[in-house]
Amino acid sequence: MTTAQTLSVVKQALLEKLHQEIVPQLEALVQGLPEQLLDFSQAEVQLREGLLKVARQLLDIWGHVADRRVTRPACPQCGVPMRHLGVPQTGVVTTLGEVSYRRPRWRCRPCGAECYPHDAVLRFLSHHVSWPLAKVCSRLAAQIASFDEASDTLAEDYRVHLAKETVREIAEAAGTTVLAQEDAQRQRIRERQAPLPESAQQPAKAYVFADGTTVHSAGDWHEIRVTTVATEDAAGKPLQRRSRARFLGVEDVAWTLLLLAREVGYQNAQQRAFLADGAAWLWKLQETYFARATAILDWYHLAEHVHKAANAVYGQGSALCQVWTQRLKDELWAGRVGTAIVLVRDELAKARAPTKREAWQELLTYLENNQHHMDYPRYRQLGLPVGSGQVEAQCKTLVGARCKQAGMRNWTYQGAEAVLRLRAAKQDGSFDALWNQKLRLAA
Repeated sequence: MTTAQTLSVVKQALLEKLHQEIVPQLEALVQGLPEQLLDFSQAEVQLREGLLKVARQLLDIWGHVADRRVTRPACPQCGVPMRHLGVPQTGVVTTLGEVSYRRPRWRCRPCGAECYPHDAVLRFLSHHVSWPLAKVCSRLAAQIASFDEASDTLAEDYRVHLAKETVREIAEAAGTTVLAQEDAQRQRIRERQAPLPESAQQPAKAYVFADGTTVHSAGDWHEIRVTTVATEDAAGKPLQRRSRARFLGVEDVAWTLLLLAREVGYQNAQQRAFLADGAAWLWKLQETYFARATAILDWYHLAEHVHKAANAVYGQGSALCQVWTQRLKDELWAGRVGTAIVLVRDELAKARAPTKREAWQELLTYLENNQHHMDYPRYRQLGLPVGSGQVEAQCKTLVGARCKQAGMRNWTYQGAEAVLRLRAAKQDGSFDALWNQKLRLAA
């Protein structure tokens, strides 16, 4: 049996086109290369540009000779088998450039509806781009500071030209699709229609954080809640970190955080901690959904409150201000919260000026409301963190660096959440899994 006889019809057709159209182009490409090794850079650029063009043309040829057979579809409206009506040509933008292909067209005789089954597989959702290109667009839109820059990078690195609005639409469609799946699953779990997810991971320690920042959307600045979970092994080495940023109510945020925590094995951790800045809604969330975690007031927020009061009373940078803040922080760091509260009460009793009384009262209220979460000697002994820096960093690197750059005042709630979902996946290394397991399954 000859080699030609073992080839499929598709491969034989490709080889014929290869010899007719591609080989002459490759020969011309070789003829145009420089002779001197010193011209290495020029050769690299010429080969890259030339081979990209050849690859695009070869993909285009393949799109015309590939096997188009597909199971005869039934009309989605009438349910009757549809009629085959030829193989019209269409196009799609790919990572190699725009290519064309032919695919079967089917029509329902009773109602006139038409469908192209291949388009749903070859194109990303309803967009005129391939799935691989949509993945590239989504990655660039999530990683790079603006859609303008993402569009420019796409043109520079892939020689594919898409308008910034097209890049935005693709990325937002990807992120929105993922969030819709996750929201639906969260709702099923809340309604006890699905069990809480389990994890085979066994971290030594698991930390839960929640905070908020703002994004300009719908004509004003609105709070977006940021949640982060992180795990460590017994030696304190970081294992995983997951974050989300959503415009959600407290209960939905709580469930989002709970499912995120279980994803990385929070429920199996030997030690668990919940760190917050002292906001009442966060402690309520902790008591309801993370009751077995050690609740810790972020030390740095506490220190900020101490400095704020002392600055207002004694004058920022004054010797008395520095002495007093250091004394109070020493008491708090040593776990003597009761002593610290008495000191502030004494200062409040002595103060006469309204502004000073207001400063002391604000600090006193903060200490009293959070006094059960300030046992810092115990936290240190357990090897637990006393700062919520991880979630504050996410407020900056996840949200701020992508949604709060100069001139970014046109976000929609859905658009910001979608892009931030993709960005979070890039940050924690789950982007490929997200694309393959959630987006491709949605096709």
